[in-house]
Amino acid sequence: MAMTRSPRLISRIGLLVALGLFVVARRFLRDPASGQTLFPILMKLVLVVGAGSLLAGTALQAMRWSKSKGARKRAEGTLLLCYGALILAGIVYFFTTATGMGWLGLDELSAQAARRYDVVMTVLAALLAACAVIPALLMEATVGEVTTDEDDDAVELSRTREMGLAGLTIALAAGFLMVTCNVAREKNIRKDVSYMRTSQPGEATRKIVETMSEPVRALLFFPELNEAGGEVKAYFQELARQTKGKVVVEQHDRRLSITLARKYQVGKDGTVVLVRGADDKEKHGKFELDTDIEKHRRRDGKLRVLDQTVNTELLKILREKRKAYLTVGHGEINDPDSLPPHMRGRLPDARTQVIKNILTALNYESKNLGAMDGLVTKIPDDATFVMVLGPKQAFAPAELDTLARYLDDGGRLLIAMDPEGDFRLGPLEGRLGTGLGEERPGQDARIGIVTDDKNYLPQRGNESDRRLALTNQFSSHASTTSLSRGDARNGILLETAGILTDREFTVAGEKPKRTYVIRTMGEAWVDYDGDLKPGAEEKRDRYNVGAAIEGARRKTADGGEADGFRAMVFSDQDLFADRMVQTRTGQIFVETNGRSLPIDAIRWLGGEETISGIINDEKDKEIKQTKREQAAWFTATTILAPLALFGAGMLFGRPRRRRASASPSSASAKESTP
Repeated sequence: MAMTRSPRLISRIGLLVALGLFVVARRFLRDPASGQTLFPILMKLVLVVGAGSLLAGTALQAMRWSKSKGARKRAEGTLLLCYGALILAGIVYFFTTATGMGWLGLDELSAQAARRYDVVMTVLAALLAACAVIPALLMEATVGEVTTDEDDDAVELSRTREMGLAGLTIALAAGFLMVTCNVAREKNIRKDVSYMRTSQPGEATRKIVETMSEPVRALLFFPELNEAGGEVKAYFQELARQTKGKVVVEQHDRRLSITLARKYQVGKDGTVVLVRGADDKEKHGKFELDTDIEKHRRRDGKLRVLDQTVNTELLKILREKRKAYLTVGHGEINDPDSLPPHMRGRLPDARTQVIKNILTALNYESKNLGAMDGLVTKIPDDATFVMVLGPKQAFAPAELDTLARYLDDGGRLLIAMDPEGDFRLGPLEGRLGTGLGEERPGQDARIGIVTDDKNYLPQRGNESDRRLALTNQFSSHASTTSLSRGDARNGILLETAGILTDREFTVAGEKPKRTYVIRTMGEAWVDYDGDLKPGAEEKRDRYNVGAAIEGARRKTADGGEADGFRAMVFSDQDLFADRMVQTRTGQIFVETNGRSLPIDAIRWLGGEETISGIINDEKDKEIKQTKREQAAWFTATTILAPLALFGAGMLFGRPRRRRASASPSSASAKESTP
């Protein structure tokens, strides 16, 4: 049997050179924006060389086909079709040039039409080229270079065609991606699908409206058919529905309703005016929003906190501004500059901008209360309540006595203590019925830090994180309304917290009512020795962290009766201190560890618990996971999921193996049957 060689290197080179030159002409010798040729002479040279290479390769393949016979002839004929398809691709590409378009009479097309024609023809040419070159190269390797007298023995036609079909599949897949990319480029539509939702009316806002004796008018000054204005209108319409028509929504154009705009000093679009009452009893408040909806789609968009904004403005027209006095001069978190230098290195710095913002939102004026402001003599008469926030230094006896007399006169007091500081309640313990630390007869109270190795916030990745205890143990008291409803699942952070324990009441007559409103989780213990491990005298239990105390009704100077005092005591100052929070989307904002606790506590102290409730917002929430939750996720993703996949494979794969193993035996049995 004679064997000869049929070299294919020249035809392969011609195929690849032609394709490469066409790509160079298209990608590098034409301006992609205008479609004009950058180097005309070089373009012609490249196209001539490419066409010559393609024709030479096709001619060689035609000679090879003509000299073959049998199975090889059929295989070579299939290859020749691929070369013909590449020539067709070159012809299609030629008609994208200025000369080719002139032959077709398309040289007068508009710029947009010419661009679309160029895209369609280029995609078609590229698709034809891919469907020609890839199968051709695979079949070239399969057919081989050896030629025998018995061609059927040298060439497997079915195998060659299978390789050609495989190459065609690859080419079509690449062509699909090419078409997709071009469609995406042509239909270049920018659409923001990020999360943007206007906050809905919350419980607290609804209660404020229901408290008012007359309806509230909501005047919306937005341009007609404004998307941001539509979101605001929908919010107030929902609030009107929830309050059974106690909100009247009015849409205005400030350029048409000139008199109304002047009355309420509306100078720009996007202004919302809330009006209560009429004539000389009228009160109103207003706020401004951007009319560009795209700005509200940002992470800090104001529509996300629309309910909070409306709540603040409604409080302004509900009642007059009140005064909240915050003590200063003892290293409080609202007065950190008063902390002595020798204590600053030992105690962490803290701020209270969030609390001040909350007081402003609830229509309170914040005022300092120091020794010169009445702290050592008498609390000012216009004080709605007094706040003692995390003092590091002890109060003077005269200052504690002033606060005690203030409570006796029915005052309102909030105290947040730092267990690492020197402040103690002193004579206030007998009036409040609680104190910091474990009481010991004849000795000072033993102070420890709440520690939890089961429920904590991972931060540093070591045992110090155990002092970042988490809890969701809240009472149903009015001062923790939002916590018990909204944050019970997420919990709050107790960062370097002490504990509150009972003290004997020393007031005469009816004893005050004491309610512990926040407790630790049952796995927590009080760390007295600082080793971050539960010792023999450090048992796990639910420990008290926050208390609300309400005094009995008292006699007034004129012989009547009045409400008793209200007080709240916390063994963790950080429930009211600023804390930077970063969400999973990268949003950074400041809040307190107490979340909604400060708002409800202030409302309860001010006697406004009837309007307490959840204020809706659409901010991204912080993700907090305990060590137990992290362990559960780790186990589920690294152990349970692979085991489930393995089990499914064993379940469905076992019957197949049985059938596969059974088939050979049956086949052999059939063969042995005579």
